[in-house]
Amino acid sequence: MFSNKMIAGILIPVVLEQLLNSIMGTADTMMVSNIGSAAISAVSLVDSINILVIQAFSALAAGGAIVCSQYIGQQNKKMANESARQVLFITTAISIAVSVLCLGFKKPLLRLIFGSVEADVMRASETYFFYTAISFPFIAAYDSAASIFRAQENTKGPMLISMISNAMNIVGNAIMIWIFHMGVAGAAVATLISNCVSLIFLIVVY
Repeated sequence: MFSNKMIAGILIPVVLEQLLNSIMGTADTMMVSNIGSAAISAVSLVDSINILVIQAFSALAAGGAIVCSQYIGQQNKKMANESARQVLFITTAISIAVSVLCLGFKKPLLRLIFGSVEADVMRASETYFFYTAISFPFIAAYDSAASIFRAQENTKGPMLISMISNAMNIVGNAIMIWIFHMGVAGAAVATLISNCVSLIFLIVVY
């Protein structure tokens, strides 16, 4: 049986990690605020899509991690490793398909969801959505790997990486937006790089 201390030690990092993940999009919105209302609207609108997609990836990864955790509980390392590979492969494959679909039908998809918006808002939305859609496979792979780590009671690792990722995103936003003057594209590129580095850290370091 788990004690209250053990449960808190597992749950608190998970809650903090999810909070940090939600802050990334908010940071983008706040840091493009000096560019103009079109940039703020574009980031906010696209983030509403991204949050939905990312939550779907997280749910898929969590479901696969349940199977993995059952084999871990049975001390069946071979099947645990096999199920972990399957979760990572399936989630990544689905995310690549979603990313390709979003990139291929970027304009009609945005117009279908947002309807008639101002031309400058739509242009900024297309730019931000382009780079964030590229990051979907990296986010999905990270969620799958993080869920597998949580199944092994390692919740602090993903939380620490989320902290590093958020710090990188904020610093990257500052550099891309205020130094290189890339606008909405800069915020999206910083987010993309942060997600890529998060996945590399999780796989290599832990």
